[in-house]
Amino acid sequence: MYKLFSALALSLLLVSCDERDSSQKAAAEGILLVGNNQEPLSLDPHKATSVADGKIITALLEGLVRPDAEEAARVHPGAAESWEHNDAADEWTFHLRQDGVWSDGKPVTAQDFAYAFRRMLHPQFAGKYAEMLYPLRNAEAYNRGECPWEDVGVSTPDCHTLRLTLNGPTPHLLQLLLHFTWCPVPAHAVEAAGGMLDRRSLWTRQKNWVGNGAYVLAGHRHNDYLAVSANPRYWRAAEVRNKGVRFLPIVNGYTETRMFLDGKLHITNNVPPELISVARTRAPEAYCQDPYYCTIFYRLNTTRPPLNDVRVRRALSLAVDRDALVQKVVRGAGRAAFGFTPGGAGYAAVRRAEEHLSRAEQVQEAQRLLAEAGYPAGKGFPMLELMTTSRDVQRVMAETVQAMWKEMLGIHVEIRSCEWTAYKAAQQNMDYDISSSSWSGDYLDPATFIELWRSGGGNNCTGWGNAACDAALEAARTAVSAETRREHLRRAEENMLSEQPIIPLYWSERTYLKSPAVSGWHPLILDNHPLDAVRVSTSPRKQTP
Repeated sequence: MYKLFSALALSLLLVSCDERDSSQKAAAEGILLVGNNQEPLSLDPHKATSVADGKIITALLEGLVRPDAEEAARVHPGAAESWEHNDAADEWTFHLRQDGVWSDGKPVTAQDFAYAFRRMLHPQFAGKYAEMLYPLRNAEAYNRGECPWEDVGVSTPDCHTLRLTLNGPTPHLLQLLLHFTWCPVPAHAVEAAGGMLDRRSLWTRQKNWVGNGAYVLAGHRHNDYLAVSANPRYWRAAEVRNKGVRFLPIVNGYTETRMFLDGKLHITNNVPPELISVARTRAPEAYCQDPYYCTIFYRLNTTRPPLNDVRVRRALSLAVDRDALVQKVVRGAGRAAFGFTPGGAGYAAVRRAEEHLSRAEQVQEAQRLLAEAGYPAGKGFPMLELMTTSRDVQRVMAETVQAMWKEMLGIHVEIRSCEWTAYKAAQQNMDYDISSSSWSGDYLDPATFIELWRSGGGNNCTGWGNAACDAALEAARTAVSAETRREHLRRAEENMLSEQPIIPLYWSERTYLKSPAVSGWHPLILDNHPLDAVRVSTSPRKQTP
């Protein structure tokens, strides 16, 4: 009894003397703690649409290629160990590695990829991101139920060879393949859990999970954390630099920043604008502000009056003081934008004529357009609602824009704040008037932004469509030269912006906190960090009082 009491007392003493914070304890176990903004809606790559979901999926599943940890334009072999394409870059052949296996030990085959692509595109499955696969020959026609699967440009000469035939020259295909929508799914596991077309399939639950990525699903407590652990069967298992990652769904930026400063996180998802100066002061060695391929904007439901009038839409856009939003709301973490697609990847951002007007001239034109639409000085203008998520920065921005519209146009707009799941559902179902939105590039190419506005696109969610825009997008898909392709994309974007189904606000930058104990994490414009390249050490944390 005495020995038992002594052992218990010693263990309590050791616990009480452990002054390490949560991040240090996790580091000692080789676990990376990452803020991930929100509770994941789905780990199924054919149902997920959010950035937060994608970050987890790409840790659990690996596509044909994988990203570089330091350079966004560079890719490395993933599930495919090599590939080649013809001179026109419209037929690609990928050779899967012989040692690639799923986490349950079954081999990863070319047929798994073909199964995944068919599932995503199947008209009865209704994948929201199906258009990501439209570069495949006849993929769009199959998705619309206009041709059989056999006509789609996907073939499997053998278990380790996958051939993709495209609609036209696609030299940027490898960048496309980095997106989670091109990941394989384990056909055997999906079939065992309900089959290809079962949207309620439970194959992504922890007890059923099968993946081929650097990690496997290790635990999930709703609205608390999602944990992944290193996959011992991953073909690069020896090169994974940590034992696991814990994703924390922290919606509130204030809470997340406080958790980091209190030693409960290694990397935050963001720093809210109001706390940028605090973060720079308290943790200057941890504060990061990186370039980001992202646009902040408002969607307009063009099916609802008076937003079905382009004059009203243009008036609302012109009345917004973008410079004031950037300086006063997001505290310099962005650049004012009248165009939608950020510059980069060989594409110069579209410049609109209104950018060259003075602020007074912009307001004057907005007032003229609103009066022409039948609402002089806002008289008779119906009540509209601006929907946002529950994030503080969106609320503050909405209140700022609300005040601008009241002062400049004489109209009042109500603000509706929703939690994330309700917000996504309302936007997808177009149950809104104006929706606070953002779009982060899925791959390093302007098409990732401009293809969004194709008529009926799964992520369009504005009710707007235009034959001229669609034609330009189609011409871009089949363009032979990169220059001609960019010209068609620019024409499509200019057409969309002229009809204003959205209000571009600013091009965002990534502001976040990263512990000095973290290595292998570098600025990436797509924010697509391969987490297996990240290591966290047990070095003591430094913080400015």
